[in-house]
Amino acid sequence: MNDTLDRWIQRVTLAAMVALAATLLAVGVVLYASDSEARGPAVETTQSVP
Repeated sequence: MNDTLDRWIQRVTLAAMVALAATLLAVGVVLYASDSEARGPAVETTQSVP
């Protein structure tokens, strides 16, 4: 194959892998943030006895 074509394929493949990694990272952050919001702050529900 042509060396120029090989380099072009390598660059496109690298760009695709970097984009995939960034997408997976973004999805992980969104899922982690939504899980944290769903739990909410910890509230203590103990009752004091007079």
